[in-house]
Amino acid sequence: MKRVAVSGYSIVKPSRGRKDKGEDAFTTEQYQALALSKLLQNTGLERKDLETMKFGVGLNRPMWPHAMIWSSEVMANLGLSPGLTFVSDHGGAAAFFSMIQAYLSIASGRFDHFLLIGADSPMIPAPPQSTHRPERTWRYEINYEMPIGMIGPLSEGAMIMKRHMHQYGTTGENLAEVAIAARNHALLNPNAYLKKPLTVEEYMKSPVIATPMRVMDAVIPVNGGYAMLISSEEEAGQLTDKPVYIKGFETALNTESKNELRDITDMRMKNAADSALEQAGISRKEVDFLQLYDDFTIITLMQLEALGFAEKGKGGKFLESNDISFRGDLPVNTGGGQLSGGQAGTAGGFSLFVEAIQQLRGEAEGRQVKDCRNGLVTGLGGLGYNSNLLNKGVMALSN
Repeated sequence: MKRVAVSGYSIVKPSRGRKDKGEDAFTTEQYQALALSKLLQNTGLERKDLETMKFGVGLNRPMWPHAMIWSSEVMANLGLSPGLTFVSDHGGAAAFFSMIQAYLSIASGRFDHFLLIGADSPMIPAPPQSTHRPERTWRYEINYEMPIGMIGPLSEGAMIMKRHMHQYGTTGENLAEVAIAARNHALLNPNAYLKKPLTVEEYMKSPVIATPMRVMDAVIPVNGGYAMLISSEEEAGQLTDKPVYIKGFETALNTESKNELRDITDMRMKNAADSALEQAGISRKEVDFLQLYDDFTIITLMQLEALGFAEKGKGGKFLESNDISFRGDLPVNTGGGQLSGGQAGTAGGFSLFVEAIQQLRGEAEGRQVKDCRNGLVTGLGGLGYNSNLLNKGVMALSN
C-alpha cells in the first residue's frame, strides 16, 4: 500500500450573502470553481497539468439548491476529465468519508491524485424545484419529529445537552468554555466568520433557542468552499515540501445496532479513536491538537469523553482544569471550528481538515500550535445522534 498525503489545499472565505454588509453571494457551483482555481494556484499547477495525471474527484452532496447536483455536471462546469468521481452523502461527515475514499483509491495504486472539493451555499435562496424539495423532505423528521414540535438538529442537540446536564452535572459555564475558545481562535483566523469577542456573561445572556441550548451553543451557517489535493507520497513530493500524511482512520457506523434504547450521551467513538491512533503509531499523549466536528458545544464536550481524553461524564470537569486554546495542553478547534468559523452546509467538515493541514504545515498564522506533529480530526453527519442515521469517524494526520 502506498503512503498517502495531502499535497495542497484552498479556502474560499465564508460568507452569509449579506448584501447590506457587502458580502459575496455565490452559488455552490461558483464556490466549487473558486476553490479549484485557488487550489491550482496554491500548488503551482495549471489546468492542463491535470490532463496528464491519474486523478479522481470527490464531492459533497450540498444542501443548495435543494436539488441534486450530479458529479458529471460539476465536471462539465469545471472542465475536468477525471478517471473516477464520487459524491459523499454523509452529511457533515462528507469531508471525512471523502478523505477515506481518496486514501483507498491512491493507496491501492489505481490513482496518483484525488481532488476533493467541498462547497455549499445554504444561505442563498433557491427557487422551489417542485411542490417538494428533495433535500428538505427528511421523512423521519416529517413523520416523527415535526408533529411533536421538534425543529430538527437543534431540538436533538438540546435533548442531548439536557440529558448530559441532568446525568453528569454539566453546566452552562462548562459549555461557555467551548464557545469562548472557538471564538478566540476565530478572532485569529482570517477565514473565520464571527469576529466579535465573546465572554461568559454574554454567552449566559444569549437567547435560548431550544431549552437549554443557547444561540451561542450552535453553529453559524455560512456559504463557503474548500478544496484539498490528496496524492501518493511520491507525487506529493513533487508539489510540496510540507506534505501532511494520512496515518490512520476508523469509522463508527450504526453502533449498538441491536439496541434501540441507546445512551444518547455516549457517542461510542473510543474504539474508532483507539484504532486510528494504533494505525498512526501514536498515543493520546502524542496528539498535539483536536479538530472536532462541532455542530453544538455539547457535541464537542462529549467527543472529548468519547475519544478517551476525558472520563465519561466528566467533560465539564476536564474543561475546568484544562486549557483547550491553541497555547493550551490540548488545543481544540484552533481555527474557530464551525461554532465561530462557520458551517458551510454539508461542506462544513472540510474546514476542520483544512485547519489541521494548516497547523501541520506551520501555516496557522497567529494561532499556530507550537511544534505540532500529530492531530486528530473527527467527522459526524446525519440527524439522530448515536443512531443508525449518524456517520462517525476519527482520522489521524501527521507531518
